[in-house]
Amino acid sequence: MAHIHFIGGEKGGVGKSVVSRVLAQYFIDTDRPFFGYDTDRSHGALMRFYGQFSSSVLVDSYESLDAIVEAAVQNQGKRVLVDLAAQTHDSLVRWMDESGVLDTLSDLGVSAHYWHVMDSGKDSVDLLNKLLTRFQHRLNYIVVLNQLRGESFENF
Repeated sequence: MAHIHFIGGEKGGVGKSVVSRVLAQYFIDTDRPFFGYDTDRSHGALMRFYGQFSSSVLVDSYESLDAIVEAAVQNQGKRVLVDLAAQTHDSLVRWMDESGVLDTLSDLGVSAHYWHVMDSGKDSVDLLNKLLTRFQHRLNYIVVLNQLRGESFENF
């Protein structure tokens, strides 16, 4: 089974790129083949540190996002890691809704995981609630609490 890992969280500075880099390094250290995609046009961490495994993708281009799915389907033995830049949530959700990609992935035996990296702020909790409400069980969720970006996660 192929796996697509979307690393998101909408807000800048919550640690999305750090989580992406840790996952990339884990895949390398454990000999798990992967493709990396970086949506940050200005200073993408995956492209900078793992350029030999990564390429740039435009989150506001359906054709570009479709390449992520094609990579997962054509390379069942590899994981796909997508580092989502801040403020990409709306474009990603629009693509998922309009293309029906989550249902297609399920039909093709590809699992989609959304790593929600968050600080202790209300915005992070609200975004997670929107994801859970909209996509429910069609995504697998991993919540990463960045405790360096907040002391209390009681809102969560």
